[in-house]
Amino acid sequence: MDIIVTRTRIRGTLPFYEYRALVPAEDIGTDRRALVSCVAAPRVAGRLACVRLAQIIAPDRYFLIPDGRRRALAADIGLLAKRLETAAVRTIFPEMTADLLPVVFLLDSDPGNACTWTSIKDLTAAFDRLAANPSMPTASDLGLAADCARQAA
Repeated sequence: MDIIVTRTRIRGTLPFYEYRALVPAEDIGTDRRALVSCVAAPRVAGRLACVRLAQIIAPDRYFLIPDGRRRALAADIGLLAKRLETAAVRTIFPEMTADLLPVVFLLDSDPGNACTWTSIKDLTAAFDRLAANPSMPTASDLGLAADCARQAA
């Protein structure tokens, strides 16, 4: 499974950036793809169809629960997905120092847009396995290579 990790400048006077980690839709199985919704990757990554990590790691049972009863499990899945996304972004972009990936991040410099496409472990339905470990996920939990393309600001 591949992951696209991006840093995108938000227009304005201050160097505000959005960091994202998305999985290309073509990398997930057809059964899972039928259950999830796609988002467009940032321009720096080519605007291709991608899926957010929360939808990738969600256990199969999540999609069988009626919408009204998903809240508690959805919150847990969302938090774990945010922690995984933070681990991926911190590995690729070492200037990211936040404990959890913020919506926008102000940098001291203005390094510009950047994108890294790299391989990770297959995280399909991995919620139960990953949630069993309460510590912050690491690059090795994602299967990110130690020598993956780091892009410092």
